[in-house]
Amino acid sequence: MDYLDSAISILNILNSNGFTAYIVGGFVRDSILGISSNDIDLTSNAKPDEVSKLFKTIPTGIKYGTVLIRYNDYSFEHTTFRFDLEYSDSRHPSGVSYSNNVLDDVRRRDFTINALLMDSNKKIIDYTDGINDLKKKVIRTIGNSNNRFNEDALRMLRAISFVSKLGFDIEDNTLKSIIENKELLKNISVERIRIEFDKISKGKYREKAWEIFYNIGLNELFPNMKYIDSFDKSFIDIIIYNMLKMGEIDDFWAFSKSCIKELKKAIDLIKNGITDYNMYECGYNSAMYALDYLKIDKKIWDDLKIKSLKDLEISGSDLTFINKTNRSKCLNYLVKEVLENNLSNKYDCLIEEAKKWNMLQS
Repeated sequence: MDYLDSAISILNILNSNGFTAYIVGGFVRDSILGISSNDIDLTSNAKPDEVSKLFKTIPTGIKYGTVLIRYNDYSFEHTTFRFDLEYSDSRHPSGVSYSNNVLDDVRRRDFTINALLMDSNKKIIDYTDGINDLKKKVIRTIGNSNNRFNEDALRMLRAISFVSKLGFDIEDNTLKSIIENKELLKNISVERIRIEFDKISKGKYREKAWEIFYNIGLNELFPNMKYIDSFDKSFIDIIIYNMLKMGEIDDFWAFSKSCIKELKKAIDLIKNGITDYNMYECGYNSAMYALDYLKIDKKIWDDLKIKSLKDLEISGSDLTFINKTNRSKCLNYLVKEVLENNLSNKYDCLIEEAKKWNMLQS
Protein backbone atom coordinates (compact mmCIF):
# COMPACT_ATOMS: atom_id res chain seq x y z
CA MET A 1 0.00 0.00 0.00
CA ASP A 2 1.57 3.32 -1.09
CA TYR A 3 1.51 6.68 0.68
CA LEU A 4 -1.77 8.01 -0.75
CA ASP A 5 -3.53 4.64 -0.39
CA SER A 6 -2.41 4.54 3.23
CA ALA A 7 -3.88 8.01 3.80
CA ILE A 8 -7.17 6.93 2.18
CA SER A 9 -7.18 3.88 4.43
CA ILE A 10 -6.90 6.14 7.49
CA LEU A 11 -9.83 8.23 6.22
CA ASN A 12 -11.91 5.08 5.79
CA ILE A 13 -11.11 3.91 9.31
CA LEU A 14 -12.05 7.31 10.74
CA ASN A 15 -15.24 7.42 8.66
CA SER A 16 -16.25 3.89 9.70
CA ASN A 17 -15.91 4.95 13.33
CA GLY A 18 -18.39 7.79 12.89
CA PHE A 19 -16.02 10.64 12.09
CA THR A 20 -15.75 12.89 9.02
CA ALA A 21 -12.20 12.91 7.62
CA TYR A 22 -10.27 14.48 4.74
CA ILE A 23 -6.84 14.98 3.26
CA VAL A 24 -6.20 18.72 3.37
CA GLY A 25 -3.77 21.35 2.18
CA GLY A 26 -0.62 21.15 0.12
CA PHE A 27 -0.96 17.57 -1.07
CA VAL A 28 -4.39 18.27 -2.56
CA ARG A 29 -3.15 21.48 -4.19
CA ASP A 30 -0.10 19.77 -5.67
CA SER A 31 -2.09 16.79 -6.94
CA ILE A 32 -4.31 19.16 -8.94
CA LEU A 33 -1.20 20.88 -10.34
CA GLY A 34 0.43 17.54 -11.19
CA ILE A 35 3.24 18.07 -8.67
CA SER A 36 4.47 15.03 -6.75
CA SER A 37 4.30 15.38 -2.97
CA ASN A 38 5.32 13.25 -0.01
CA ASP A 39 3.59 15.30 2.69
CA ILE A 40 -0.03 14.42 3.41
CA ASP A 41 -1.94 16.23 6.16
CA LEU A 42 -5.24 14.93 7.51
CA THR A 43 -8.12 16.61 9.27
CA SER A 44 -11.25 15.24 10.89
CA ASN A 45 -13.65 15.90 13.77
CA ALA A 46 -11.95 13.15 15.79
CA LYS A 47 -10.23 14.62 18.84
CA PRO A 48 -6.59 13.68 19.54
CA ASP A 49 -7.52 11.11 22.21
CA GLU A 50 -10.05 9.53 19.84
CA VAL A 51 -7.48 9.34 17.06
CA SER A 52 -5.02 7.72 19.46
CA LYS A 53 -7.50 4.92 20.19
CA LEU A 54 -7.56 4.01 16.49
CA PHE A 55 -3.90 4.49 15.49
CA LYS A 56 -0.39 4.66 16.82
CA THR A 57 0.19 8.37 17.38
CA ILE A 58 2.81 10.82 18.58
CA PRO A 59 1.53 13.97 20.40
CA THR A 60 3.35 16.61 18.32
CA GLY A 61 0.95 19.50 18.98
CA ILE A 62 -1.78 18.48 21.39
CA LYS A 63 -2.37 22.12 22.39
CA TYR A 64 -3.53 22.78 18.83
CA GLY A 65 -5.26 19.45 18.29
CA THR A 66 -2.44 17.87 16.29
CA VAL A 67 -1.00 14.37 16.49
CA LEU A 68 1.29 12.44 14.17
CA ILE A 69 -0.26 9.18 12.95
CA ARG A 70 2.13 6.32 12.16
CA TYR A 71 0.50 3.93 9.71
CA ASN A 72 2.03 1.41 7.26
CA ASP A 73 5.48 2.89 8.05
CA TYR A 74 4.27 6.34 6.91
CA SER A 75 3.69 9.48 8.96
CA PHE A 76 0.62 11.70 8.67
CA GLU A 77 -0.10 14.88 10.61
CA HIS A 78 -3.71 14.90 11.81
CA THR A 79 -5.41 18.01 13.14
CA THR A 80 -8.92 18.10 14.58
CA PHE A 81 -11.47 20.52 13.04
CA ARG A 82 -11.10 23.64 15.13
CA PHE A 83 -11.62 27.33 15.74
CA ASP A 84 -8.51 29.29 16.65
CA LEU A 85 -8.87 31.50 19.71
CA GLU A 86 -7.27 34.95 19.95
CA TYR A 87 -3.75 35.42 18.54
CA SER A 88 -1.48 37.44 20.80
CA ASP A 89 2.04 36.94 19.37
CA SER A 90 1.45 37.32 15.61
CA ARG A 91 2.16 33.62 15.23
CA HIS A 92 0.17 31.22 17.44
CA PRO A 93 -3.40 31.17 18.77
CA SER A 94 -3.73 31.32 22.55
CA GLY A 95 -5.74 28.13 22.28
CA VAL A 96 -8.21 26.23 20.10
CA SER A 97 -11.81 25.13 20.29
CA TYR A 98 -12.79 21.92 18.52
CA SER A 99 -15.57 21.85 15.95
CA ASN A 100 -17.66 19.22 14.17
CA ASN A 101 -17.89 21.36 11.02
CA VAL A 102 -15.01 21.20 8.53
CA LEU A 103 -15.97 24.69 7.27
CA ASP A 104 -14.79 26.14 10.59
CA ASP A 105 -11.42 24.51 10.03
CA VAL A 106 -11.18 25.61 6.40
CA ARG A 107 -11.89 29.26 7.22
CA ARG A 108 -9.02 29.50 9.71
CA ARG A 109 -6.40 28.46 7.11
CA ASP A 110 -4.07 30.82 5.24
CA PHE A 111 -4.59 30.74 1.47
CA THR A 112 -7.41 29.45 -0.71
CA ILE A 113 -5.10 27.10 -2.62
CA ASN A 114 -4.11 25.46 0.69
CA ALA A 115 -7.67 24.88 1.93
CA LEU A 116 -8.72 22.23 -0.60
CA LEU A 117 -10.00 18.91 0.73
CA MET A 118 -9.92 15.37 -0.64
CA ASP A 119 -12.32 12.74 0.68
CA SER A 120 -11.91 8.97 0.86
CA ASN A 121 -13.15 8.65 -2.74
CA LYS A 122 -10.43 11.09 -3.88
CA LYS A 123 -13.09 13.69 -4.65
CA ILE A 124 -11.85 17.30 -4.34
CA ILE A 125 -13.98 19.58 -2.16
CA ASP A 126 -13.48 23.34 -2.52
CA TYR A 127 -15.16 25.78 -0.12
CA THR A 128 -12.94 28.82 -0.80
CA ASP A 129 -12.72 28.97 -4.62
CA GLY A 130 -9.20 27.62 -4.40
CA ILE A 131 -9.46 25.67 -7.65
CA ASN A 132 -10.32 28.87 -9.51
CA ASP A 133 -7.28 30.56 -7.92
CA LEU A 134 -5.12 27.64 -9.05
CA LYS A 135 -6.43 28.19 -12.59
CA LYS A 136 -5.75 31.93 -12.35
CA LYS A 137 -2.36 31.19 -10.72
CA VAL A 138 -2.88 33.57 -7.82
CA ILE A 139 -2.16 33.38 -4.09
CA ARG A 140 -5.06 34.83 -2.12
CA THR A 141 -5.83 34.74 1.58
CA ILE A 142 -9.02 33.19 2.90
CA GLY A 143 -11.30 35.99 4.04
CA ASN A 144 -9.85 39.28 5.22
CA SER A 145 -6.11 39.50 4.49
CA ASN A 146 -5.39 41.85 7.38
CA ASN A 147 -6.98 39.39 9.79
CA ARG A 148 -5.01 36.46 8.38
CA PHE A 149 -1.68 38.29 8.65
CA ASN A 150 -2.42 39.70 12.11
CA GLU A 151 -3.17 36.16 13.25
CA ASP A 152 0.11 34.83 11.85
CA ALA A 153 2.60 37.27 10.34
CA LEU A 154 4.72 34.45 8.95
CA ARG A 155 1.97 33.93 6.35
CA MET A 156 3.35 36.98 4.54
CA LEU A 157 6.65 35.21 3.91
CA ARG A 158 4.77 31.99 3.11
CA ALA A 159 3.01 33.88 0.31
CA ILE A 160 6.43 34.79 -1.10
CA SER A 161 7.67 31.21 -0.75
CA PHE A 162 4.63 29.96 -2.70
CA VAL A 163 5.53 32.41 -5.45
CA SER A 164 8.97 30.82 -5.50
CA LYS A 165 7.58 27.28 -5.61
CA LEU A 166 4.67 27.76 -8.01
CA GLY A 167 5.47 30.92 -9.99
CA PHE A 168 2.03 32.35 -9.09
CA ASP A 169 1.20 36.03 -8.57
CA ILE A 170 0.02 37.39 -5.23
CA GLU A 171 -3.56 38.68 -5.53
CA ASP A 172 -3.71 42.50 -5.35
CA ASN A 173 -5.54 42.88 -2.01
CA THR A 174 -3.35 40.19 -0.44
CA LEU A 175 -0.19 41.97 -1.64
CA LYS A 176 -1.48 45.33 -0.42
CA SER A 177 -2.12 43.80 2.99
CA ILE A 178 1.42 42.38 3.14
CA ILE A 179 2.80 45.87 2.52
CA GLU A 180 0.53 47.38 5.19
CA ASN A 181 1.29 44.72 7.82
CA LYS A 182 4.96 43.87 7.11
CA GLU A 183 6.16 45.36 10.41
CA LEU A 184 4.45 42.43 12.16
CA LEU A 185 7.26 40.21 10.89
CA LYS A 186 9.46 41.75 13.58
CA ASN A 187 7.48 39.61 16.05
CA ILE A 188 8.49 36.35 14.37
CA SER A 189 11.52 34.35 15.54
CA VAL A 190 14.59 34.51 13.34
CA GLU A 191 14.65 30.72 13.12
CA ARG A 192 11.19 30.63 11.50
CA ILE A 193 12.10 33.46 9.14
CA ARG A 194 15.24 31.65 8.01
CA ILE A 195 13.20 28.53 7.21
CA GLU A 196 10.95 30.55 4.89
CA PHE A 197 13.96 32.25 3.29
CA ASP A 198 15.46 28.84 2.60
CA LYS A 199 12.19 27.79 0.94
CA ILE A 200 12.23 30.94 -1.20
CA SER A 201 15.83 30.16 -2.16
CA LYS A 202 15.05 26.64 -3.33
CA GLY A 203 12.00 27.37 -5.47
CA LYS A 204 12.00 27.15 -9.24
CA TYR A 205 10.76 30.74 -9.44
CA ARG A 206 12.99 32.29 -6.81
CA GLU A 207 13.92 35.24 -9.05
CA LYS A 208 10.26 36.30 -9.22
CA ALA A 209 9.84 35.75 -5.46
CA TRP A 210 12.91 37.75 -4.42
CA GLU A 211 11.92 40.55 -6.82
CA ILE A 212 8.55 40.86 -5.08
CA PHE A 213 10.26 40.64 -1.68
CA TYR A 214 12.55 43.57 -2.51
CA ASN A 215 10.06 45.62 -4.51
CA ILE A 216 7.63 45.80 -1.57
CA GLY A 217 10.40 46.63 0.89
CA LEU A 218 10.43 43.48 3.05
CA ASN A 219 14.23 43.52 2.95
CA GLU A 220 14.22 46.72 5.02
CA LEU A 221 13.13 44.65 8.03
CA PHE A 222 16.19 42.41 8.01
CA PRO A 223 19.85 43.32 8.60
CA ASN A 224 22.31 42.30 5.89
CA MET A 225 19.61 42.14 3.20
CA LYS A 226 19.82 45.76 2.10
CA TYR A 227 21.74 45.17 -1.11
CA ILE A 228 21.15 42.80 -4.01
CA ASP A 229 22.74 42.64 -7.49
CA SER A 230 20.64 39.77 -8.85
CA PHE A 231 17.37 38.16 -7.84
CA ASP A 232 18.70 34.74 -8.84
CA LYS A 233 20.28 34.19 -5.43
CA SER A 234 19.84 31.93 -2.45
CA PHE A 235 19.40 33.38 1.03
CA ILE A 236 23.05 32.63 1.80
CA ASP A 237 24.07 34.29 -1.49
CA ILE A 238 22.27 37.45 -0.39
CA ILE A 239 23.94 37.34 3.03
CA ILE A 240 27.36 36.94 1.37
CA TYR A 241 26.70 39.79 -1.07
CA ASN A 242 25.73 42.10 1.79
CA MET A 243 28.77 40.99 3.80
CA LEU A 244 30.91 41.98 0.81
CA LYS A 245 29.19 45.37 0.67
CA MET A 246 29.00 46.06 4.40
CA GLY A 247 32.02 44.16 5.66
CA GLU A 248 30.23 42.39 8.49
CA ILE A 249 27.43 39.99 9.39
CA ASP A 250 24.79 41.08 11.87
CA ASP A 251 24.08 39.01 14.97
CA PHE A 252 20.38 39.20 14.06
CA TRP A 253 20.53 35.95 12.11
CA ALA A 254 21.79 33.94 15.07
CA PHE A 255 24.07 31.84 12.88
CA SER A 256 26.27 29.41 14.79
CA LYS A 257 29.86 30.43 15.39
CA SER A 258 31.05 27.73 13.00
CA CYS A 259 28.69 28.95 10.27
CA ILE A 260 29.85 32.55 10.68
CA LYS A 261 33.46 31.35 10.47
CA GLU A 262 32.69 29.43 7.28
CA LEU A 263 30.90 32.41 5.74
CA LYS A 264 33.84 34.67 6.50
CA LYS A 265 36.21 32.17 4.89
CA ALA A 266 33.92 32.07 1.86
CA ILE A 267 34.19 35.85 1.64
CA ASP A 268 37.98 35.58 1.72
CA LEU A 269 37.86 32.94 -1.00
CA ILE A 270 35.66 35.13 -3.20
CA LYS A 271 37.97 38.11 -2.66
CA ASN A 272 41.24 36.22 -3.11
CA GLY A 273 40.21 34.06 -6.04
CA ILE A 274 39.20 30.43 -6.52
CA THR A 275 42.48 28.56 -6.55
CA ASP A 276 43.06 24.98 -5.48
CA TYR A 277 45.07 26.01 -2.45
CA ASN A 278 42.64 28.74 -1.41
CA MET A 279 39.79 26.22 -1.50
CA TYR A 280 41.83 23.73 0.49
CA GLU A 281 42.56 26.36 3.15
CA CYS A 282 38.90 27.36 3.45
CA GLY A 283 37.51 23.83 3.60
CA TYR A 284 34.49 22.16 2.03
CA ASN A 285 31.59 24.19 3.46
CA SER A 286 33.19 27.56 2.79
CA ALA A 287 34.20 26.45 -0.69
CA MET A 288 30.61 25.38 -1.42
CA TYR A 289 29.28 28.76 -0.27
CA ALA A 290 31.77 30.55 -2.52
CA LEU A 291 31.22 28.30 -5.54
CA ASP A 292 27.45 28.63 -5.21
CA TYR A 293 27.72 32.39 -4.98
CA LEU A 294 30.00 32.65 -8.02
CA LYS A 295 27.97 30.01 -9.90
CA ILE A 296 31.05 27.87 -10.48
CA ASP A 297 30.67 24.13 -11.09
CA LYS A 298 31.23 22.30 -7.80
CA LYS A 299 33.20 19.66 -9.69
CA ILE A 300 36.18 21.96 -9.18
CA TRP A 301 36.19 20.82 -5.54
CA ASP A 302 35.84 17.16 -6.49
CA ASP A 303 38.88 17.50 -8.75
CA LEU A 304 41.14 18.81 -5.97
CA LYS A 305 44.21 16.61 -5.59
CA ILE A 306 44.23 17.26 -1.87
CA LYS A 307 41.12 18.09 0.15
CA SER A 308 42.61 17.43 3.59
CA LEU A 309 45.98 16.50 5.07
CA LYS A 310 45.07 12.82 4.98
CA ASP A 311 45.25 13.02 1.18
CA LEU A 312 48.95 13.91 1.36
CA GLU A 313 51.11 10.83 0.82
CA ILE A 314 53.11 11.56 3.97
CA SER A 315 52.20 12.58 7.49
CA GLY A 316 53.92 14.24 10.41
CA SER A 317 55.21 10.87 11.61
CA ASP A 318 57.29 10.63 8.42
CA LEU A 319 59.07 13.90 9.23
CA THR A 320 61.14 12.77 12.22
CA PHE A 321 64.08 14.80 10.90
CA ILE A 322 62.09 18.01 11.44
CA ASN A 323 61.46 19.67 14.80
CA LYS A 324 57.94 18.79 16.02
CA THR A 325 56.91 22.43 16.22
CA ASN A 326 57.72 22.88 12.52
CA ARG A 327 56.17 19.73 11.09
CA SER A 328 52.70 21.20 10.52
CA LYS A 329 54.24 24.19 8.73
CA CYS A 330 56.16 21.84 6.49
CA LEU A 331 53.08 19.78 5.71
CA ASN A 332 51.14 22.90 4.76
CA TYR A 333 54.01 24.00 2.53
CA LEU A 334 54.00 20.60 0.80
CA VAL A 335 50.23 20.74 0.30
CA LYS A 336 50.54 24.16 -1.31
CA GLU A 337 53.33 22.98 -3.61
CA VAL A 338 51.27 19.99 -4.71
CA LEU A 339 48.13 22.03 -5.28
CA GLU A 340 50.08 24.62 -7.26
CA ASN A 341 51.49 21.80 -9.43
CA ASN A 342 55.06 22.42 -8.32
CA LEU A 343 55.42 19.05 -6.68
CA SER A 344 54.16 15.50 -7.17
CA ASN A 345 52.13 13.94 -4.38
CA LYS A 346 54.46 10.94 -4.10
CA TYR A 347 56.22 9.83 -0.94
CA ASP A 348 59.82 10.09 -2.22
CA CYS A 349 59.24 13.50 -3.81
CA LEU A 350 57.57 14.83 -0.68
CA ILE A 351 60.34 13.59 1.63
CA GLU A 352 63.01 15.12 -0.58
CA GLU A 353 61.19 18.47 -0.69
CA ALA A 354 60.62 18.36 3.09
CA LYS A 355 64.39 17.94 3.64
CA LYS A 356 65.10 20.95 1.41
CA TRP A 357 62.48 22.97 3.29
CA ASN A 358 63.99 21.98 6.63
CA MET A 359 67.48 23.03 5.56
CA LEU A 360 66.17 26.47 4.61
CA GLN A 361 64.72 26.88 8.09
CA SER A 362 68.13 26.45 9.72
